[in-house]
Amino acid sequence: MKRYLLILFILIIFIFPAKAQRFNVGLLAGVDISDVGGADLTDPDNDFNKFGFTVGGYVNTKINKSTFQMEMAFAQKGSSQPPDSTNNNNFYNLLLDYVDVTLAYRHSLHLNIGKQPSDKFELECGASVGYLFHYSYTVKQIELPIVLNTTDVSAFIGFAYNFSPNFAIDLRYSNSVIPVIKPDAANPYFLYYNSWNDGHNLVFQITFKYTFGKFANTSSSTPSNSDQSSEPK
Repeated sequence: MKRYLLILFILIIFIFPAKAQRFNVGLLAGVDISDVGGADLTDPDNDFNKFGFTVGGYVNTKINKSTFQMEMAFAQKGSSQPPDSTNNNNFYNLLLDYVDVTLAYRHSLHLNIGKQPSDKFELECGASVGYLFHYSYTVKQIELPIVLNTTDVSAFIGFAYNFSPNFAIDLRYSNSVIPVIKPDAANPYFLYYNSWNDGHNLVFQITFKYTFGKFANTSSSTPSNSDQSSEPK
């Protein structure tokens, strides 16, 4: 499985953009906070105590005001509960390392900010499929076994801001549609199954994206000084 994902990554980043000139290629990196629904051992609320990072690449193409993008990235997810002042609570750490392949759709928004028109904001949505290639689960610093689904399927929504045609930042919230922790498995100290979302990956993610290449200057249609000087007076 890991070999096939690596081959797909190489095809996305190097071969596919070279064959289609209207496609752009870029890199992404960012951080996230995550939780597994219902996984907190003493508190069923979603606290998003787990911090992680993501890094990868993408290709995209733009059609009018819409952008279609395919991404492949390493992403850390999971859940944790820090120890209390006495270290007597069931503090734990669940680390989940994924390789995610994401399909995203972005739509440009025309907004007036401070009476100035702006086309730099975008709404986005999409879905991802992830492969869990590494995990660890410790309770009170003792490593315990846990039964997990190795495939993650998530849907997300978010928005992006384009500082320039090459550089952007986006914020996403994703929610898996299948549980990462199997509800019918014997997992020690787990889990509150009180709602449909318990056992699912919940992630807030902020990423910076850099798209390689040069882009047409929309102001190029404005006559230059040399053009204006050549006009008859």
